Amino acid sequence: MAMNGAQLNGWSAGTGSSLTPGQLNTLILGTLAVVILLFCAWALVQAYRGVVSKSVTFRQFNELAVRLVVLYLSMLFLFFH
Repeated sequence: MAMNGAQLNGWSAGTGSSLTPGQLNTLILGTLAVVILLFCAWALVQAYRGVVSKSVTFRQFNELAVRLVVLYLSMLFLFFH
């Protein structure tokens, strides 16, 4: 639901900047996507190091990759829908 003029004026007076609610939404969702991507990259690198040192099996690595893909797709569906 869109904000009316009085609500937008209240928003700009309350925030003290020219940041609109849509821009703030984009900023928050972009930050969330970057954090999730960084976590996925970190988890894959750690799992790869485990595969190289033979403390993690290749099957566990594949399971982790599938879980991370499901995590990212569910995040896209829930927050960017």
